[in-house]
Amino acid sequence: MKKHSAKICAAVFLTAVAVLCLAVSVSAAERSLSLPKTVYGQNEDILVTASGEGTDWVGIYERGEVPDGSPASIYWYYVAQDAEPGDAVDIRTTRSNSRAEYEDLPPGEYTVWLLLNDGYEAYDSIDITVVATLELDKYSYKEGDDILVTANGEGKDWVGLYLKDEVPGSGVPSIYWYYVAEGHTPMEPVSIKSGEFNADRADLADLPAGEYTMFLLANDGYEVIDSIDFKINEVKKPDPAPAAEEPKNEPAEQPAGEPEAAPTDAAPTDAAPAADAEAKPADEPKAEAKSGGCGSCLGSGAVVLTAILGCAWAAGRKETR
Repeated sequence: MKKHSAKICAAVFLTAVAVLCLAVSVSAAERSLSLPKTVYGQNEDILVTASGEGTDWVGIYERGEVPDGSPASIYWYYVAQDAEPGDAVDIRTTRSNSRAEYEDLPPGEYTVWLLLNDGYEAYDSIDITVVATLELDKYSYKEGDDILVTANGEGKDWVGLYLKDEVPGSGVPSIYWYYVAEGHTPMEPVSIKSGEFNADRADLADLPAGEYTMFLLANDGYEVIDSIDFKINEVKKPDPAPAAEEPKNEPAEQPAGEPEAAPTDAAPTDAAPAADAEAKPADEPKAEAKSGGCGSCLGSGAVVLTAILGCAWAAGRKETR
């Protein structure tokens, strides 16, 4: 009888151990953490699927931060209280610790953690990367500038350009648009003017000065993933040059008045003759020399002629001797 009792006790013990091990195994199997992908666009839903019990919780931190209470998680939730275990939950819509610089989960690297029993014991973790969803090369342009768009999307996600305050899907078509992943590579800069143009917006084909909004829209529909407002400024044309004026005929300057003649009846001063004499060249011949010169020449000629005749007469007398 004792032998049978011992066997029975051993069987009960083994069964209890097996049940306990199975319970632990089931409990361990119920905890899990998964995400559909590890790269997300900014403002894109980050869907976390986690399983746990009691106060197990999920928190998202900047990569490199260790869950220990300082710093606090950016967003977090209780797996079994704030959601149904196994449900996909957008981590961006859960409880927030008001880390303002991370409120919109800007582009960067993050880690999603599954933590046990309201503490900081890590059960599992997954690293993710958030990339810019929609970017422009700048936010203020001049008329005629190229507008480069960088968008992240897949399938039929598309980019559309609208006037500011126009709502996609409200009956007003976009001005220019293109599919992010068709004919382009996500995150490749694309000139919006190279996209499709809606002929109904012909008055905006050249994108005149004004305020506009660039939208990233989901899956060939009008669900807004992201948007950016920007402005196009008018290019001021230079003022036309004024017409050249014809030159005016300026009146000729009047000649200076003639100097008045000195009075002739004024009695010369004693110094006047001396000054007048100094003004004349020293070798200027006198008037008398001019009048006497001709007489001298005539006199000289008569003398010469008389000498010649005298010589001739003397020669003649010599020959007659």
